[in-house]
Amino acid sequence: MTKNKDQDLPAPFYAIWRGLGLWNLYFIAKLFLYWAGLLNFHAFYNLIFACALLLPLPPLWLHRLRHLLAIPVGAALFYYDTWFPPISRLLAQPDVLNFSTVYLLELAQRFINWDLVGAGFVLLVVYLFLSQWLRLTMFSMVALVGTSLAGVISLPASLWGTQPAVMAQGQAAAPAAGVAQPPAPVAGKPLNEQLNQALQDFYAAEKKRVTQFPVELGDSAAFDVLLLNICSLSWSDLEASNLRSHPIFQKMDVVFNNFNSATSYSGPAVLRLMRASCGQESHHDLYEPVDDQCYLFENLKRLGFSPQTALNHNGQFQGFIEELTAGGRFPAPFIPKDSKRRWSAFDDSPIWDDRQTLQQWWRNRLASGQKNAALLYNTITLHDGNREITSTGGSRSAPFQNRAQVLLDELDAFMDELESSGRRVLVILVPEHGAALVGDKMQISGMREIPAPSITNVPVGVRLIGGKKTQQPRQTLRIDEPSSHLAISELLSRLLAAHAFEQDTVDWASLTSGLPQTLAVSENEGTVLMPYQGVPYVRMGGRDWIPYPR
Repeated sequence: MTKNKDQDLPAPFYAIWRGLGLWNLYFIAKLFLYWAGLLNFHAFYNLIFACALLLPLPPLWLHRLRHLLAIPVGAALFYYDTWFPPISRLLAQPDVLNFSTVYLLELAQRFINWDLVGAGFVLLVVYLFLSQWLRLTMFSMVALVGTSLAGVISLPASLWGTQPAVMAQGQAAAPAAGVAQPPAPVAGKPLNEQLNQALQDFYAAEKKRVTQFPVELGDSAAFDVLLLNICSLSWSDLEASNLRSHPIFQKMDVVFNNFNSATSYSGPAVLRLMRASCGQESHHDLYEPVDDQCYLFENLKRLGFSPQTALNHNGQFQGFIEELTAGGRFPAPFIPKDSKRRWSAFDDSPIWDDRQTLQQWWRNRLASGQKNAALLYNTITLHDGNREITSTGGSRSAPFQNRAQVLLDELDAFMDELESSGRRVLVILVPEHGAALVGDKMQISGMREIPAPSITNVPVGVRLIGGKKTQQPRQTLRIDEPSSHLAISELLSRLLAAHAFEQDTVDWASLTSGLPQTLAVSENEGTVLMPYQGVPYVRMGGRDWIPYPR
């Protein structure tokens, strides 16, 4: 029998298609997560990765080496497809290494979604079962190509500026009156460019806004201004903790229901509050020099108030004290180091009791004999990862709701003490940002890299203590217009100019009429969230804007 010579020839490389193997499971899992809205899937990059894995390589050893080299690439691509911040952001925060071991373990557990782990196990079994009869590579590639084509087909909508028809949950269909709104979509201009331009226009308009304070207080009686700056408290956190109706808010004269903190981190939050007398700045500009007129406490200082600070923590994390006292804006803060600590912070540093800290500061303030004082009090009692100190000196878990109840009770009790003291005090409660108690599709609980509205919409309250008006029955005025720090500065200026403590009645409706409104633009380093035509968009790093999933 004659032997066929073609049988001795090696098969051409293009005839050796080994398939994706277990990589099918990788792509199928990512596609399911994407379709469930849990992944920011970049179909084109994943398609390129799949093609690189499919390209025929005749030598078996080279094929296996490719699979090994592809593991780190696949892991990096998977991370890129998530909503997590860029690796560069994590490397830029070395203080994360100072977190306590208990807190790091707690954070690690939050990243594990046991429902998804269970679903992954089912998917694995189904894959192993079906792979005995089906070439699943074909289904994976069809799904990848289809998803990529769907993205290409949807490009004209973005290209021509068409906005999503479905409103994001919690967003109003009609723009708020009095707020500078982004321009209408421009036909022929990519949506990404329109969003970038809208952000530039927003900051350009904000640069022109400034609060004009009175030249002098005149013969007003002595009084103090207390700003209670709370870390990690938003309306969303209060709602989740069943504390939205806490008595402290019922005793306020004015409550802002729609106040945007404009950031979700403490350092920038305090800087924004310090520079509240000018319009909202970009994150970059927060660290650039600015006119003294923009500094809220500088304006108070010119009117005779003595700027002071107090903390219920040591202020060492991420150089908080250095940011607070930079440029001589504030003296060294009062810290009750000799007191017994109430909580243990996320980095094992001490946290002191809020009421006792404020009482000690108040005694020192009264003993100083100063006519007018302006205090910035910063508390981190509600920061994620804090633990309660036990009677034995150890620590135990302290749920957010318990700590929030204690904090609000203590602040409420301290304000009642101020009321009974006869001293005239203007109290402004203004949180830094929320705790992200309730996570979403983009961020797990406690993660604040993206300044989502649920984190930056914080409860702000104003209360006049002492003076003639205290004989009136209190009726809290609620402000629903979109506001930010400039509204606090403006209201404070109006209260000073109106000599509110000297009035028999305080016309809060008049004082709050026409307060500056601010579009809810929020920004951290490398991340911006901005509403545009009724839809919130987020931009992370150098990537394009995407609708924020809610």
